[in-house]
Amino acid sequence: MRIQNSVKKISAIIMMFAMIFSVFTISGSKVTVKAADSPVKMYCCDLQGYYKYNYQYTVYIQIDAGSAANKAVYVHHSVYVGDWEDTPATYVKKLDDNTELWKATVYGENTSQYAIKYVGDGQTYWDNNNGKNYTTSDILGQVNVKANRLSHQTPAYYSIQTTVRNLDYTKIVRVRYTLDNWNTYQDADLSYQYSDNGTDTEKWLVTLNLDEDVMDSFHYCIYYQVNGQTYWDNNFGENYDKDFEMKF
Repeated sequence: MRIQNSVKKISAIIMMFAMIFSVFTISGSKVTVKAADSPVKMYCCDLQGYYKYNYQYTVYIQIDAGSAANKAVYVHHSVYVGDWEDTPATYVKKLDDNTELWKATVYGENTSQYAIKYVGDGQTYWDNNNGKNYTTSDILGQVNVKANRLSHQTPAYYSIQTTVRNLDYTKIVRVRYTLDNWNTYQDADLSYQYSDNGTDTEKWLVTLNLDEDVMDSFHYCIYYQVNGQTYWDNNFGENYDKDFEMKF
C-alpha cells in the first residue's frame, strides 16, 4: 500500500511539472517554428557597395500577409565585432503569392552577419538561417536567380552577372534587354563563371557592347530556365538599368 501511494505521489509531481512547463512554453513571447512554417523568410540580398571594410547591403524580407495585423520587421545585424543592432525594415509591396515584401538597408564590416526578426501581434519570430546567421555572400534566400552589382561599368564593356541556384546541371541563363525603352528587345546568353564555395549557387556572366547614346534607354531583366521552369529577376517589376552597379 505504501509503495502504491509513493508511486501516486511521484506521478502527481511529474504531471505538475509538465503542466508548469507547458504553460511557460505557451505564454513565452519568443516563438520558435520550423523553417517551412515560419511567417518570415529572407527573400534575397542586394550587396550595394562598400567603402574600405564597411559594406552597404539591402536585405529583402518575405512576410506572410495574414500572419498578423500589426507587424514590425527588423534586420538584426552585427555592426562591429560583438556589437549588434536592429535596423527597421519598410514595406515594399505585395507579391504574387499574397505575401508581403519588406526591405532594410544596413551597414557593417565585410564579416557582418545578420538575422531577420519579425514581431507580429506581440509574437517574435526569427529567420537566422537555421542557426548559422546570414552574411553578405548569401544572395539567394527564397529566389532562384538574382542580379549582382558590378563596378566600373562602361557602355562598350557592360557586364551583367547573376547568381543562380544550381537546381540541375542543364540550364539556360539569359538576359533580356532593350535599347529603346522596350519597344524592341534582345536576348543574350550568360556563361557559367564559377560555383560559390560550400553553397549550391553559381555565378553567370555576359558582357554587352553598347553605345553611349542608348544608355538612357537601356533596361534589362534576367531569366533562368531549368527543369522545365522559368525563373525571372526583373527587380520586382522595375527592371534594371545602367545605374545598377556597385557603389563606393
